[in-house]
Amino acid sequence: MPNMEREKIGVGRLSIGMYVSELDRPWLDSPFLFQGFPIRNEDEIKQLQECCQYVYIDRERSIEWQPDARFSTQSIEEAPAVRFSTQGVNRAKSLEVVKYRDRVSFVDALPEAMALHSDTKSYIDSALEDVRLGHSIDIHGARDLANRLADNIVKNENAMVWLTQLKKRDEYTSMHSINVCVLSLLFGRFLGLEEEKLGLLGLGALLHDVGKMRVPKPILNKPGSLSSEEKVVMNRHPEWGHSILEKQGGVHPAVLDIALSHHERYDGSGYPHGLKGKEISQYAMVVSIIDFYDAVTSDRAYHLGISPHEALNMMYAEAARTFPKPLVESFIQCLGIYPIGSLVELDSGEVGVVMTVNREHRLKPILSLVLDRNKQWLPQSKMMNLELMTRSDTTKRIKSILESNAFGIDVRKLIMQSNMTAPLAMV
Repeated sequence: MPNMEREKIGVGRLSIGMYVSELDRPWLDSPFLFQGFPIRNEDEIKQLQECCQYVYIDRERSIEWQPDARFSTQSIEEAPAVRFSTQGVNRAKSLEVVKYRDRVSFVDALPEAMALHSDTKSYIDSALEDVRLGHSIDIHGARDLANRLADNIVKNENAMVWLTQLKKRDEYTSMHSINVCVLSLLFGRFLGLEEEKLGLLGLGALLHDVGKMRVPKPILNKPGSLSSEEKVVMNRHPEWGHSILEKQGGVHPAVLDIALSHHERYDGSGYPHGLKGKEISQYAMVVSIIDFYDAVTSDRAYHLGISPHEALNMMYAEAARTFPKPLVESFIQCLGIYPIGSLVELDSGEVGVVMTVNREHRLKPILSLVLDRNKQWLPQSKMMNLELMTRSDTTKRIKSILESNAFGIDVRKLIMQSNMTAPLAMV
């Protein structure tokens, strides 16, 4: 029987609150992240009108829009943001974000980002060794680096996020600390956090795992599953991290809380205290989401990392249980349809790695091409700006997202082998 609640309408008749269940084209040909969504604002109506002639509306799931609680940067601990309200439909939340543009180009931002990444790596290696030896941490140095990282991301978010793909299995803890800091700053900026709160988030994220230096190396680096006794030891690292930072003196409570609570889960299944729901601060919840994302996309002693796209699908499926769904949806929106580091195939058959997120044209990032149309390695990777390609006579588009390591491509090795300080070839 036909679905009586599903109605085909022209895009000129769309209004806020309607639930779009299907487009007149494939979802990947549209700028929308989710297959099925309620229209939240006039911008989404305009986007639908630009890419479609008609859509299918689910009347049962359509809602009355009530912008009754906007996201406020006055307190990150407050529950975020715009709410949906309906007659007989469960309430849901969605974060309203701040619009922004990069101040400099990706190529211009990359050398500074690389130098800063190197400085941060040197600092975190030294800090972790200090903790291992029972020495104090240079908190002022950490705070300065977190602020510098935030400034760099404001200039151009893509360059520093591109470098988060530089993951080494034998340096997991230090690289993970840097990546979680960078991605937390990226997400905080996306959510519109003011400078002071962004700095606290970045500092807490950079130091969130210092407690792991108290975990015995045989447990920390074990290539297989931990025994129940070993898990008890490992699960103490948040408390150890909190204690280490607290003894430093002068560390902001939000930073201490991130170290203590970044493994808590929304349903109460986390550790060390089994907090749930609003018992977990927004600072800790943001870092916990990113800690999980970077962990599953990294090669570890006991598993190979999955692709960014696979990780986001996993997180979305788990969102209702382990993380607040609105915050996960916002993180997905932050990373984009094609997250940086994703392997993609063009309709021409060429294969490349996503280097940037294009906030205005989400289907048209900059790629680093590595395989030609016959799936043969290019002598040198080449940059391709899909947005510029659409202005030329040769329009190309992304056909599909590939699984991690498709065609034997190691994204991390490509980045490490590339001379990123040299001029990048553009096609």
